[in-house]
Amino acid sequence: MKRYRLTVRDRLLFTRAALRQQKLFRVVSLLIDTGASQTIISWETLLSLGLDPTLSAIRKSVTTANGLVSMPQVEIEELNVLGQSVMSLQVLAHTIPLGSQVNGVLGMDFLRQFEFRLNFKQSVIEL
Repeated sequence: MKRYRLTVRDRLLFTRAALRQQKLFRVVSLLIDTGASQTIISWETLLSLGLDPTLSAIRKSVTTANGLVSMPQVEIEELNVLGQSVMSLQVLAHTIPLGSQVNGVLGMDFLRQFEFRLNFKQSVIEL
């Protein structure tokens, strides 16, 4: 297992991720959320990759702090996080508040594909 140091802000854990869609790449900051079943990427990031969430025929209902929210689902060709890569990952699109330092949420749909250990006290993850 390889160990990765995570960024801590307001007692939350963040990591960098690279998204690829065709020949476009984006490096983003994602909140690690073991309580999120699916990965969520900001609407703006998806648009910058040439993906338009408004064209998605699939919508998923997600319970958030603001109640039940319906989010479009789109497919990302590749998501690379913490040295691990997943191809053809279904992600949800959601608006992230302007000025936010995060571009989305890394959910369990990505993490459950790997053996990992998350150490909150040391702010590290091992995969």
